[in-house]
Amino acid sequence: MRKAYWRCNSAHYYSSLHCPFDGWTFDGCKELIVAVESLAGRKEALSIEALALEGASANAISRTIVVEFGSDLAAFDAVSAEEYLVDGKHKKVHDPH
Repeated sequence: MRKAYWRCNSAHYYSSLHCPFDGWTFDGCKELIVAVESLAGRKEALSIEALALEGASANAISRTIVVEFGSDLAAFDAVSAEEYLVDGKHKKVHDPH
Protein backbone atom coordinates (compact mmCIF):
# COMPACT_ATOMS: atom_id res chain seq x y z
CA MET A 1 0.00 0.00 0.00
CA ARG A 2 1.46 3.36 -1.06
CA LYS A 3 0.51 6.78 0.18
CA ALA A 4 1.63 10.28 -0.87
CA TYR A 5 2.47 13.01 1.64
CA TRP A 6 3.39 16.63 1.07
CA ARG A 7 5.68 18.72 3.26
CA CYS A 8 4.30 21.56 5.35
CA ASN A 9 6.47 24.61 6.10
CA SER A 10 6.62 23.39 9.71
CA ALA A 11 8.24 20.07 8.63
CA HIS A 12 5.01 18.11 8.93
CA TYR A 13 4.06 15.64 6.21
CA TYR A 14 0.34 15.20 5.52
CA SER A 15 -2.00 13.84 2.84
CA SER A 16 -5.02 16.15 3.01
CA LEU A 17 -5.81 19.67 1.77
CA HIS A 18 -4.70 21.28 5.04
CA CYS A 19 -2.04 20.17 7.50
CA PRO A 20 -3.90 18.65 10.48
CA PHE A 21 -1.29 20.05 12.89
CA ASP A 22 -1.44 23.74 11.93
CA GLY A 23 -3.91 24.17 9.03
CA TRP A 24 -1.25 25.14 6.49
CA THR A 25 -1.72 24.47 2.76
CA PHE A 26 0.00 25.49 -0.46
CA ASP A 27 -0.68 26.11 -4.14
CA GLY A 28 -0.51 22.71 -5.77
CA CYS A 29 -1.99 20.76 -2.88
CA LYS A 30 -5.33 20.33 -4.66
CA GLU A 31 -3.63 19.13 -7.84
CA LEU A 32 -1.78 16.46 -5.85
CA ILE A 33 -5.02 15.27 -4.27
CA VAL A 34 -6.69 15.08 -7.69
CA ALA A 35 -3.70 13.19 -9.14
CA VAL A 36 -3.66 10.69 -6.24
CA GLU A 37 -7.41 10.11 -6.54
CA SER A 38 -7.17 9.71 -10.32
CA LEU A 39 -4.45 7.08 -10.03
CA ALA A 40 -6.37 5.24 -7.30
CA GLY A 41 -9.54 5.30 -9.41
CA ARG A 42 -7.69 3.57 -12.24
CA LYS A 43 -5.88 1.25 -9.78
CA GLU A 44 -2.50 2.50 -11.06
CA ALA A 45 0.60 2.40 -8.89
CA LEU A 46 1.28 5.59 -6.95
CA SER A 47 4.73 7.07 -7.56
CA ILE A 48 6.35 10.46 -7.98
CA GLU A 49 6.60 9.80 -11.72
CA ALA A 50 2.91 8.85 -11.93
CA LEU A 51 1.94 12.08 -10.13
CA ALA A 52 3.96 14.08 -12.66
CA LEU A 53 2.33 12.23 -15.55
CA GLU A 54 -1.07 13.09 -14.02
CA GLY A 55 -0.16 16.77 -14.33
CA ALA A 56 1.07 17.66 -10.84
CA SER A 57 3.43 20.62 -11.12
CA ALA A 58 7.16 20.41 -10.42
CA ASN A 59 6.65 22.75 -7.44
CA ALA A 60 4.01 20.46 -5.92
CA ILE A 61 6.08 17.36 -6.58
CA SER A 62 9.14 18.95 -4.94
CA ARG A 63 7.20 18.87 -1.63
CA THR A 64 6.02 15.27 -2.06
CA ILE A 65 7.14 11.87 -0.84
CA VAL A 66 5.55 8.49 -1.52
CA VAL A 67 5.76 5.89 1.24
CA GLU A 68 5.08 2.20 0.77
CA PHE A 69 3.51 0.44 3.77
CA GLY A 70 3.23 -3.28 4.44
CA SER A 71 -0.51 -2.90 5.08
CA ASP A 72 -3.27 -0.34 5.55
CA LEU A 73 -2.87 -0.81 9.31
CA ALA A 74 0.66 0.61 9.18
CA ALA A 75 -0.31 3.76 7.24
CA PHE A 76 -0.84 7.13 8.92
CA ASP A 77 -2.54 10.39 7.90
CA ALA A 78 0.25 12.76 8.93
CA VAL A 79 3.57 12.85 10.74
CA SER A 80 5.39 15.58 12.63
CA ALA A 81 9.17 15.35 12.37
CA GLU A 82 11.20 16.93 15.15
CA GLU A 83 14.66 15.90 14.01
CA TYR A 84 16.37 14.69 10.84
CA LEU A 85 19.63 12.90 10.17
CA VAL A 86 21.32 14.46 7.13
CA ASP A 87 24.81 13.43 6.02
CA GLY A 88 25.31 11.73 9.37
CA LYS A 89 24.48 14.88 11.36
CA HIS A 90 21.45 15.38 13.62
CA LYS A 91 19.43 18.46 12.72
CA LYS A 92 16.53 19.75 14.78
CA VAL A 93 13.71 21.02 12.59
CA HIS A 94 13.47 24.41 14.27
CA ASP A 95 17.20 24.91 14.93
CA PRO A 96 18.55 27.79 12.80
CA HIS A 97 22.05 26.18 12.65
